[in-house]
Amino acid sequence: MRPPKYLGVYSQPSAKAGGTRKTLFFAWDLAEQGYAVQQLDNAFQPRAEARRVSAALFAAQFRSEPSILAMPMTMLDVRALADLPDARAAAPAPAVEAPELDDELLRYLDTARRTKQVEISLRESFRKALLRLKRPRERQAAITALEQLASATENISPAHKHMFRDFGAKLRKNAMPDLALRFGKRVLELSPEDDHAHFNLARILCAMGAYDEAAEHVRTAMRLDAREAVYPRMLAHISKEKQLRPGKNRPRRPR
Repeated sequence: MRPPKYLGVYSQPSAKAGGTRKTLFFAWDLAEQGYAVQQLDNAFQPRAEARRVSAALFAAQFRSEPSILAMPMTMLDVRALADLPDARAAAPAPAVEAPELDDELLRYLDTARRTKQVEISLRESFRKALLRLKRPRERQAAITALEQLASATENISPAHKHMFRDFGAKLRKNAMPDLALRFGKRVLELSPEDDHAHFNLARILCAMGAYDEAAEHVRTAMRLDAREAVYPRMLAHISKEKQLRPGKNRPRRPR
């Protein structure tokens, strides 16, 4: 007998006041033994044990959700499956009933999941690039990889601003202000009204000796949030640095 074949996420619609609602399931093809389904919550996590359903019931009541790419984290244990009688399939036991998910919430959850997947992938690429920086023969290739990462646009959304901020802060602490600047600018592109983005960019510019431009960003941050006490202190620090190093103040190089 072949092992169970994972089919993806399926939904079981039900008519409720205000429209049709969906309950989501992981689904497996058990070949001659029918199908197995496992009820999910609104974070695509199992809420109940997997149950066996007949082929006829599966075809009649379950619909594929190809836009939802969630997958189970563990193998299906066929031996532990219990049969789910037809009469119970349409009305899951109240103890394990999942929250009702309308189409708008499903789209939101799927977008959030995709956004997180992109972030996980890019953070791993950043981690690997930092490791390559420590190897002299791979340093230039690592720098190129970081530059490409800073320029990435595919599947990037404003939700990724925190990721780019973290990348910039890490590079600034590693004395790589030019690369840090690229990531700082991306944060600002994604969230131009974010006072923290202006402040973090000012810190990078200050480290590069671009004091006038750094001060401009701090003033913008202060306009966006006049209650933040660290902004005036940063402005005073920039002014002091400019006085101590009058010859160092230079405009940021265009990129």
